[in-house]
Amino acid sequence: MSDAEFTISRILRDPLIRQMLKADHIQLSDFAQLLREIAFRLGNDPKPSTAISRPRLSSCREGDRSAAREGASPAPF
Repeated sequence: MSDAEFTISRILRDPLIRQMLKADHIQLSDFAQLLREIAFRLGNDPKPSTAISRPRLSSCREGDRSAAREGASPAPF
């Protein structure tokens, strides 16, 4: 695994990510579920040991997060 890839469990243990989640009032369990859903949609095994590439940063609207939680596709930009 290169430095550009993380496992879901490594992402969830990262102190900087935990601080970001805390600042944004996002539960760790919700973020973990989001990562597993993304891994599943990308065709990766959703187990915590799955390696995923580091995503590009982009803006995310609240409606997109709600839609993702409900299983719907986010609205196009």
